[in-house]
Amino acid sequence: MEKAFDSESYIDGYSLQRRDASEIIEEFADEISSMYGKCIDIGCGPGHVTKELILPKLPAESVVVGADISDSMIESTKKRYRDEKRLSFFKLNIETDELPIKEIEKYDNALSFYCLHWCQDMRLTLKNIYQLLRPGGRSLVMFLSYNSGFDAFIKFQTNPRYKSYMEDVLKYVPPFQSCSNPRASLKKILEEVGFEVLHCSNREKTYVFTNMEILQKHVIAINPFLNRIPENLRDEFNTAITKEVAEHKIIFESHKNKSTGYSVLDRYEVLIAYFRKPLNSFSKMI
Repeated sequence: MEKAFDSESYIDGYSLQRRDASEIIEEFADEISSMYGKCIDIGCGPGHVTKELILPKLPAESVVVGADISDSMIESTKKRYRDEKRLSFFKLNIETDELPIKEIEKYDNALSFYCLHWCQDMRLTLKNIYQLLRPGGRSLVMFLSYNSGFDAFIKFQTNPRYKSYMEDVLKYVPPFQSCSNPRASLKKILEEVGFEVLHCSNREKTYVFTNMEILQKHVIAINPFLNRIPENLRDEFNTAITKEVAEHKIIFESHKNKSTGYSVLDRYEVLIAYFRKPLNSFSKMI
């Protein structure tokens, strides 16, 4: 399923995603430092995390292949990092019903940050990661399990002014959004797919958007409906949906800089999993 995110808009509003990825990469720095060979970064987006956070933690001889479903992301990333010898990029839908044969068991390691919550079929997604990995290959992933902003999207879909552009809103809500125990559910799927689970946790996180303008940039960066909205309605839509998202957050007066008005506290949850494909395994064709 194509997620039509604009590369430049995403870069302008992804500070939360970058911070969280940085924290997990630092936490698992020892594990990443032993990821030799060919690694794939699933959902690499604009490539900043791939180049600036993942690559420096890997062994010097390791290479990274960035993969993303978005044509615009891949095109801009290829241009941005065309001189980086250890990086390459290609288009891939990790939720595909049939992986390209040439990609099966091609990778020694797989990483993914803030991507897999866009996949509705988590079992199929993890089966595809299993197939991408060689026996003994390891994977580290982090993705949203819950964010109230998606509840705002669902509510906003009832607005008659924008309803026709958001009829498939549930396709863009994280699969664990309403799950009572996302950690147990993810661990069970990982084990049933065939992975050895080395770590699995669900954690609450917080992030402060210091003003509404920064929150709006974030909402624009992750809004899958934006390109469907006619240009004459787009500014109105951005303002209205940012206000709706903010109403699902904690709004407080900013004391650090009163000129910024109100700040917004976002409380959300992320799943982190570190797992391995057994050495004696083989990839089953789906």
